[in-house]
Amino acid sequence: MNANMEEKKALIKEADLLKMISNVIKKWKFVVVVACCFALLGIIIAFSTPKSYTVAVVVAPEASGESVSGINSLASIVGVDFGLSAEGDAIYPLLYPDVVSSLPFLTSLFDVRVKNLEETVDTTYYAYLRHYRERTWLDYVKMFPSRVMNSVKRIFISSPDVPVSHSFNPYMLSEKQMGMVENLNSAISVFVDKKTNVTTLSFTDRDSRVAATMADTIMNRLQREITLYRTKKAIDDCAYIERMCSEAKDSLDVSQKRYADFITHNRNIRNEYVIAEKERLEADKNLKTALYTQWAQQYLLAKAKVKEKTPVFVTLEPATIPVKASSMGRLAKIVLYTIIGAVLAVLYVLAKDSVLKSWHKIIGTSK
Repeated sequence: MNANMEEKKALIKEADLLKMISNVIKKWKFVVVVACCFALLGIIIAFSTPKSYTVAVVVAPEASGESVSGINSLASIVGVDFGLSAEGDAIYPLLYPDVVSSLPFLTSLFDVRVKNLEETVDTTYYAYLRHYRERTWLDYVKMFPSRVMNSVKRIFISSPDVPVSHSFNPYMLSEKQMGMVENLNSAISVFVDKKTNVTTLSFTDRDSRVAATMADTIMNRLQREITLYRTKKAIDDCAYIERMCSEAKDSLDVSQKRYADFITHNRNIRNEYVIAEKERLEADKNLKTALYTQWAQQYLLAKAKVKEKTPVFVTLEPATIPVKASSMGRLAKIVLYTIIGAVLAVLYVLAKDSVLKSWHKIIGTSK
């Protein structure tokens, strides 16, 4: 009994599948027409969309565990504890994407000098985006909704008049400039491998030379920001110790000069006052010498700490001007749109009958 039921279900499923295939074959002209329409749309979009180029820079930060233990060992010799940990710097590479996507970092990139591939444009990246970057009608179509919304806001919402400025002020961004910052942020990609800390930074632009310039500049500035971030406290401590060492050296020079002058003027005089003053000046000189020696040792260790905290980045893959575009090719876009059109047409043919049957059932039930 169960075997017969399963055979009937299999036959029903096979009959339904054959019916679906038959419906698609009957409507093949409709499928072809829809696929051709989507192919035409793909041709329009493919030839209207400019090519984009992506440049990737890969760097590996230096592991600092051995250098940290070396500095701790050197400091322990003179009785100084810096409290450095071999694991203290492991989290820093994970901050790279946050640093790059921060507003101060992004706005600082608009002053980068860029040239296009033909070398007909030599200006800042901000001016390049405003005046020289290639635009198509699709760009204006994408901007149309936001412009309409802004116009509607101006009609119904009164806002204070803001003077129009063609310069870039990072402390007072207009809506258009904020949009440029968001577009810049979307063009940058930063990936950090959590296991190896290898960092891959990529930049995408419609001009290959601009993409290479920006990728290289962003990586250099990122390394500089990370270096300043990691060495700030060590540099401040080193500057303070250097100042104290210089003051101790000046105080020692004064003490040595007083002692030498006193010995010179009282060479042949033997009395209790001269002996006591000589011992006092000598003790003061020895104290200043010991103090200066201690500050000098700490200064050497502080400089070593700054050097240890300074990260070293090994460039595994430098920025180069790409020859091939990273965007999808025109032929691939046309084929993709054609396939999408054909699939949608087939789904419409298959779903049309079931949807109509369901609709008729709903209408019949309601009546």
